[in-house]
Amino acid sequence: MPDAQTTYELRLACDQPGCPVCTLVRRAGARYVESIFNESMLDPDVRRKLAESLGFCYDHTWRSIDLKLSDALGHAILYQDLVENVLQTITGNERNPGGQLADALDPGVACPACRIEQAAQERALSSLVAGLRETDFVSDFRHSSGLCLPHLRQLLPSLDQKRQMLVLDHQRQELESLKGELAEFIRKNDYRFRDEVIGKEGDSYRRAAEMLKGKQPPANTKDLFP
Repeated sequence: MPDAQTTYELRLACDQPGCPVCTLVRRAGARYVESIFNESMLDPDVRRKLAESLGFCYDHTWRSIDLKLSDALGHAILYQDLVENVLQTITGNERNPGGQLADALDPGVACPACRIEQAAQERALSSLVAGLRETDFVSDFRHSSGLCLPHLRQLLPSLDQKRQMLVLDHQRQELESLKGELAEFIRKNDYRFRDEVIGKEGDSYRRAAEMLKGKQPPANTKDLFP
C-alpha cells in the first residue's frame, strides 16, 4: 500500500543517481541490518531468528561487512552462534545419506534482510503508482535517472495507459541519453581521439549496468541516506 513517508522518500530519491526504487530498497535493507548489529545482537530472540535463517544471504552478509554496518564484535557474536549450529547439524546427521545431510544444512528460512527489502520494494512500487497521478510527483520523477529494468518490469502491469506512456517516455529519454554517452565513451577510447578529455560519459558503462540490472550498492552506508 502507498504511504506518505515512502512517497516522500521516493521524491527525494528522484534527485539521486540511479533507480529511485532501488535506492529505497537498499536503504531499507541497510537500516534493518544496521539496527540488528548496533542494537539487537545481544537479544536472544533476535539471535535465535538469525540462527533459523543461518544469518543473512550472500549479498547482505558481505554488504554488512564491507559497508562496516557494525564493528567486528557484532559479527563475531553472530557467527559464533551460526558456526556452532552448523557443527551440531553435521554431527547429528553425519551418518545420514548425503542428500539428507544437505537438506539438514539448508536453513529453509529466507534471509530476514531480503524479506525487509521485498516489503520495501512493494511499498515503493505501490507509492510510485499512486504518485504518478500527482502533478508534483511527476515533476520530481522526470528529474530521476529512470527506473532499472527489473523495477520497470514490475511497475508496468500496475499502470494505466496514460501513466505507462509517461513512464516510458521518460525511460526512453534516459536510455537515448545513455546510448549517446556510451557511443561517445567508445569513440574517445579510439587511439585517434585519445587526446580528447573524457567527461561525464566516463562512467556511462556503469550507469548502463545499473539501468539494466539494478542500482549498485554504495561503498559507504552514508551514501544510502539523503
